[in-house]
Amino acid sequence: MRKNRFYLLLLVLLINCQENKSQSVNKKAFEIVNKIPAEKRISYAVHVNALTPYELYLDDILIDFFYEDNMNNTTELNPYLLENGKHKLKIRYLPTVKDMFSKKGLLDPRDIYTREDSRWHVFFVKLNKDPNAVLGYTNEIDYGGSELKIIPPPSQVPYWEQEWELDIKDLPYKLKGWSESEDLSKVDKDQLKKEVVAFFEQQRNLLNTDKIEEYLNLTKTKNEELDICTYITAEQSKIDYQENIELMSKLCPNNMQPINNYEMRLFANGKLVTLLIPSGKLKNWSALMSITPKGRKNYYRILLHKPKGSKDFEIIRK
Repeated sequence: MRKNRFYLLLLVLLINCQENKSQSVNKKAFEIVNKIPAEKRISYAVHVNALTPYELYLDDILIDFFYEDNMNNTTELNPYLLENGKHKLKIRYLPTVKDMFSKKGLLDPRDIYTREDSRWHVFFVKLNKDPNAVLGYTNEIDYGGSELKIIPPPSQVPYWEQEWELDIKDLPYKLKGWSESEDLSKVDKDQLKKEVVAFFEQQRNLLNTDKIEEYLNLTKTKNEELDICTYITAEQSKIDYQENIELMSKLCPNNMQPINNYEMRLFANGKLVTLLIPSGKLKNWSALMSITPKGRKNYYRILLHKPKGSKDFEIIRK
């Protein structure tokens, strides 16, 4: 039963995980993708079967989070994998929703591991991605060899972290990303916050005044790299872009919220920066968010970096 859910979640992930794309198709990216044989279009993913809320980090970047109990979710890693080599995956286990609202507010070892058939499962899998395949990928998954061992805490704790080293060997690409970016942890914190908030305000104003295409076209480098690492076709990129324009044009104009509830967060050992909502029901949502008159909430997460030698921030991931 768990494997069937896993297949379904992977299929949904591989169909829907494509990023926002620029209207102008990036010929360089698609030339690179077209040269990669189908059998070498490898995608890495982590599937979590969780009894508790959790946060997922890859190389010191928060890449996913869920604050509900009993979650099954698959997260693709390729957008945050710049090249082959050793990478660190970390999960932070959090108290159950029930415990968060109780006086105890602690994570119990039994929340993670009660017995063999009632515990967390974390799988690190390698997929031969193929959008034409029934499941979205063509290879068999070795469950025994892909499961990461989980060790529960010895006693009740506020949270519990576990880390694994992933050996990534089969990516057919190498991306620049933030590998040569400025170390923002060395910048004066107040000055950095001032610059980051100003950038967010600029993006908020673009979205709030229905300049959606102008906003999306600021993400050229991000789009180019994501086209490569997710092996997207030029045709699908155009479709995604147009659908995104239509959706954001309905959600964003006159609905963008003030940038006044945020915490500046550094990721990737100081190479990336963003503004996230620090607590409450919207914890770790981007400070760049919209609320429609009917109450629909959406956030637009942007991870910024500053290329060496540049004075300006660029959006490099979401």
